This record gives sequence, structure tokens and C-alpha cells, in this order.
Amino acid sequence: MRGRANYPGKLKNGLPVIKYADLEFVNPVGAAQNGLANLQLFWDTGDEFYLTKALNITKALVYYGKSENGSLVWRYPIDNRGHTNWLSAMAQGQAASLLLRIGCMTGEDWYHEKAREALKPFFLSINKGGVTCLMDNKHIWFEEYALPLPPYTLNGFIVALFGVRDGAIILNDKDLNHLYEEALSTLIQVLPRFNCRGWSLYDLSVKSMGPFKINNLASPFYHRFHIELLKVLELLTDDVVFRRQRLEWEKCRDRGLRIYTAIVEKVIYRMLNPVKRGTI
Repeated sequence: MRGRANYPGKLKNGLPVIKYADLEFVNPVGAAQNGLANLQLFWDTGDEFYLTKALNITKALVYYGKSENGSLVWRYPIDNRGHTNWLSAMAQGQAASLLLRIGCMTGEDWYHEKAREALKPFFLSINKGGVTCLMDNKHIWFEEYALPLPPYTLNGFIVALFGVRDGAIILNDKDLNHLYEEALSTLIQVLPRFNCRGWSLYDLSVKSMGPFKINNLASPFYHRFHIELLKVLELLTDDVVFRRQRLEWEKCRDRGLRIYTAIVEKVIYRMLNPVKRGTI
């Protein structure tokens, strides 16, 4: 995270800008991570420069967001599977985490109020303007790409889960705590579905190639990220499910042929499904 403190690209009002096709826009996930990274550097060094930078990023991120029915949201203006101006549970959760921490640092309730607004979409289904859906019509899921047909993206769900947990603890909110516990239960139950012969899946999307089904495996980068996320979950929950899955994924990352077959499968999936959609 600390490596994201200095964004090398274009900035708009101090927030990172990314380019997709001919469209330039502020990436709320990148902005929140930029703020969190500077806050971490302040804790590491005590240098007020980083705190001031984190404060400025946080304020700019709030003003970049939109107020909708009592929620503070950040919409993505890029096309994703035929949809534009979609929400992201990952963006909402990361922004809330930043706001909550800055609120604790400054003692200003305004930041916590905005964090609460950022977390409201977690109580709404995607078809009602939120970021939540049900997997198998029973397991609550926070979707990174909040679309009518959600792909069930693993890293986005876990990062969003951390944001909900932050809100439950810092705001002492029973509803957020219940939501966190329910979503954590989901992850414990469905995590095995994201394991493909020792390698993690990016999401649950599947493509067909003749009689064969091709899964959307995680790239080596995202596989490593999934492992790091499971390490955090182990520390937070001490649940054996996360440790067992982490160890299996680490084994395939570090030795054997699985990393090579996973890359081949990922390439085949990308050939069948070229990246034409907006990503975070």
C-alpha cells in the first residue's frame, strides 16, 4: 500500500486520473488507496507532510463523489458489459476506510458522517442502486462491478468487506457489524468455489471452447493479492478455512507446474473474452 503514496500519472484536484479509450476520469479506488498510503506513511514516519496530503486527498474524494438518496457514491463512467455509471463495492469500501481513519485522526465527525453515507449502498441490492447481491439466492455478496449480472469478483469482495468491518468497529454500528458477519460467513462457505486445482479464480465467469469450460483464473498478480488478503483474514478471524486455502495457493505459486498451466488458461480465457470492459 505504501507504494501507492506517490501517483506517477496525471492528477485532477489532487486525485489520480486514469484513461480508458478516449475517456479520462478519476479512479475512486486509486484515490482512496493514494490517501490510505499517505496516511500509512504518516504513521510510519510522523511526517506531517503525509498527513496533510492524506487530508487533502480525502476532502477532494468526498467532493468528487455524488450524493444520491442519502448515500455518497462514486460512479464509473466507463462501459462494462454494456453498462456505464456503475457503482463498485470496492470503491465504496476503500473510500469509507479512508474517511473513517481520517475522522479518527482529526476528531471531526464530518468524516465519519461521510463514511456512513459511503457505506449505505452496502444495504441496497444492485437493482436498487446499491452494491450488494445474492450468490445462489442466499449468500450476500459485495460486488466490485455492481452490474445486473454480477461476475462475483473475489478481491473486490474482500477489500469491500474490510471497509464494512472498519465501519462496524469505528462507528460502533450494530447493523454494519451484522452485515460484516453475514458477509464473512458467505466467504467462508463459498471460498472453495474460487479454487481451481490449486490456483485462485479472479471471478466466477466462465467461457466455453467447444465442449470445454474455461474459468477466469487470476493473473499471477491477483493470485498473490488473494494470498495476501487471506493472510489478513487469518489474523482477523483465526478461521482455519483461510489458512488452509492460503497454504494451497502459496504452494502452487511457489513450485510445480500449476503457475504455468494457470497462465496458459488465463491467456485462453482472454482470447475468448478480450478486455473491452472498464476495469478498476
